Amino acid sequence: INVLITSAGRRVSLVKNFQNYAKVHTCDMRPELSAACQVSDGYFKVPKISERNYIDVLLEYCIKKNINIVVPTIDPELPILSEAKMEFKKRDISIAISSLSICKTFHSKRETEYFFRKHNLKTPLIIDNLKDANYPLFAKLENSSSSIGAMKVESYEEAIILKRKNPTYIFQEYIKGEEYTVDVFVDRKGNVISIVPRLRIEVRAGEVSKGKTVKDHQIIEQIKKLFKHLNGAYGTITVQLFKKGSEIFFIEINPRFGGGYPLSYLAGADFAKYLIKDYLGENLEYSENWKDNLIMLRYDAEVLVDGNSIRS
Repeated sequence: INVLITSAGRRVSLVKNFQNYAKVHTCDMRPELSAACQVSDGYFKVPKISERNYIDVLLEYCIKKNINIVVPTIDPELPILSEAKMEFKKRDISIAISSLSICKTFHSKRETEYFFRKHNLKTPLIIDNLKDANYPLFAKLENSSSSIGAMKVESYEEAIILKRKNPTYIFQEYIKGEEYTVDVFVDRKGNVISIVPRLRIEVRAGEVSKGKTVKDHQIIEQIKKLFKHLNGAYGTITVQLFKKGSEIFFIEINPRFGGGYPLSYLAGADFAKYLIKDYLGENLEYSENWKDNLIMLRYDAEVLVDGNSIRS
């Protein structure tokens, strides 16, 4: 099996996870300076995702290297790759991604809030009347990823300053509670195979730096309820939520591998293995056979490369 991980960046752990079962290729805009690219079995340079030839460059490489599975990793590429899914499938290349409808819905904060409310799932409400709002509020950019621009806003004056700087800011009710990311794997038949809640103990630059697996059955049951409404979901999907006492508030859905996924993998929920088995047509069964209360403490490590021999 040949796997391509796009926008690989620093995802060394994800590359190594897939290398247990496949030859792993990667791509990035500057692959010579990507740690994940340097530990992969092969890499290549791609243009910006927004460039018209992005898909053409990707497809050409996949055909040349007999890639079987393409694994996306960042939000901006999801709608683009989902739209190209059938084009790749014609050449027996599977893009491990959910439907275009899902990718578009959850790229928008307003559409996300509407989805949760429509299906009677608690979520922080978007506040448009900033003058009469109860502060603090939480500000987000409408189409942001990796928590870029996200912040707590203490007053109307602060909110107006933010809105003037960037009109795409939206403001939501501020929920104070335990923050979780839940890793979910869905097979080709739409069956949920694994649910792993991870408590976010500490976050750095929008990505968890300290986390803990928690076998919280209330969260697990709420995720099962949520996914009954997610037609078209496939592969790895991360769900962000807050737990406040016995209440669960859904925040976001990201149909891709999350930055903190290595904790779920090391706890025993091996989504790379599931994805490859699913591609090969093997049947998967739901399992909660992963280690509870496993704590991940991340640190910076180095990938050293001889600059004289590096491929640009």
